[in-house]
Amino acid sequence: MESPFEVQVAFRYMRSRRKAGISLTSFLTVVAFMLGVAALTVVTSVWNGFEAEFLDKLLGINAHALVLRRHDVFRDHEAVAKALRASPGVEHVAPFVYSEVIAQSALGVQGVVIKGIDPEVTVGSPLAKYVSKDPATAAAVLESLTTGTPTGTPDASALAKLPGVLIGNDLKEVLHTGPGQVISIISPYGGRDGQARTSEYRVVGIFHSGMFEFDSRMVFIDLKSAQKFFKLYDTVTGLEVWTTDPLLSYTTLRAAVAKLEPDDPLAFEVKDWSVTNRGIFGAVRSQKALISIVLFIIVLVAAFMVMATLILLVLEKRREVAILKALGASDRSILTIFVLDGQIVGIVGCLVGVAVGLAICAMLGQYGLKLDPKVYYLEHLPIVVNPLELVGVCVGAMILATVATLFPAIKAARMKPVDGLTMRGGVRAPTPHEGGNA
Repeated sequence: MESPFEVQVAFRYMRSRRKAGISLTSFLTVVAFMLGVAALTVVTSVWNGFEAEFLDKLLGINAHALVLRRHDVFRDHEAVAKALRASPGVEHVAPFVYSEVIAQSALGVQGVVIKGIDPEVTVGSPLAKYVSKDPATAAAVLESLTTGTPTGTPDASALAKLPGVLIGNDLKEVLHTGPGQVISIISPYGGRDGQARTSEYRVVGIFHSGMFEFDSRMVFIDLKSAQKFFKLYDTVTGLEVWTTDPLLSYTTLRAAVAKLEPDDPLAFEVKDWSVTNRGIFGAVRSQKALISIVLFIIVLVAAFMVMATLILLVLEKRREVAILKALGASDRSILTIFVLDGQIVGIVGCLVGVAVGLAICAMLGQYGLKLDPKVYYLEHLPIVVNPLELVGVCVGAMILATVATLFPAIKAARMKPVDGLTMRGGVRAPTPHEGGNA
């Protein structure tokens, strides 16, 4: 079956005069479109990977949401935790104590965030997978926070009386310590005498999340040990809550918390992961938006190249267009021919650009690209391809390509046959009468 007349002419106009292949201007325009789409594909996939990796790391160390008392110390945390566990959508609830302290060893010192946790509950949380890939080993390490047996230490008798502490892999390098070694935790918030509070802990295990901010500044101890160290008695900072859907954790908990004290709707405060980590996620998303805008400008420049190419094509084909119109081609047919030329450039550029972008993403995912975790928080370049974003990139590029064709296409469609037939090389040829006067 033959192609429509407009399609045949559009493809013929894309070809070179002297060779059977595509013309140089058409090729360069396709390449420009391809590079812009490929760059957008790679960048959006990289930033999607950053967001997904950040979320995985954050929710691996931290809970999906926190429940805090607004105006009072949290004494009834056991009753509140029991009520929350019975709420739909809630998986785990654990009390915690949180404070900023100083960790010191014989060879190093570092400001850290200390968190008192319940090892029995934490065994079932995502934190366990960063302690060890083997669930049994991870459970043993977390339980040793309470039992007093340093993991991997042959002679634990001398350290049996010291409470356990779990530190990050990067903090281990800073303090030059390891399992079985002793570190001191110093709190600047002293007792009644104003002196700093100090206590010794034995390192029972090392966790490795792959995120420098956590691995260098987080330490975990047993909840009761933290309560004793900070003299909190039976109170806690708050409750950590894991839900079936992290994205709906705030909605889930607000509904559950509202039932706890109906007479005082402000008794509890709920903070989900997006609030507690607002700064870092805001930075990632704003940078993604900024870079996407910059790269979209590249596609916009390619669209102007389409316009310039078609303007040159109209000037070059004016005589042929005039002949077509003289033979009966309508203005709409001429308009369609040049719009199709621009859309061909857009379609080929999008398809090749997406293919090249996906190939680059696959290569980066296969071989990886190591990053400095101190700068980028992560150890490798993550890649997550979002099909909907790829469709959005292609649709946006096609819209730009189509809009860019309208001006030259309309100019060609409005051209009168007599004007095209009297043009030579873009200059109107003189009539015999005008030549005689010359």
